[in-house]
Amino acid sequence: MKRLIIIVLALSVAAVVLLGWSMFGDRSSFQTGLKQYENLPNTASDITIYQNRNISGTFVADFKIYEPDFILFARKKGCEVQAISSPTYVCQAKAFQEGKPNDRKEVTNGLFYSQRAANGGEISLTYDRGSGRAYIESSSR
Repeated sequence: MKRLIIIVLALSVAAVVLLGWSMFGDRSSFQTGLKQYENLPNTASDITIYQNRNISGTFVADFKIYEPDFILFARKKGCEVQAISSPTYVCQAKAFQEGKPNDRKEVTNGLFYSQRAANGGEISLTYDRGSGRAYIESSSR
């Protein structure tokens, strides 16, 4: 009987550890220099992606794209971008990979859209006219 209790207890602890890792562990991936990536426009190039498949659902992408193609992409996603009226700060995938997610790039001339969900999730799309790059940040929480 004691042996059964110890086995059940050990399995319970293992299940809790596994659940904790799947929800909060670092299951991130980083890719750079991509030519295409799913759910990004075919006209995007020089794509850099950081993604964490844990409960945060963090997705950060930056890529080269022409402004009209970015506007079309945003509209297809249901996002009406507006001209930036004050400096906007964007995450860069490389900064996430380096463990510096708060190192943000300032964009003063471009387009911007952001929406926050009730659960804390967010999506933002930014286009920097100076560099011709787009930035996407999203999280599920």
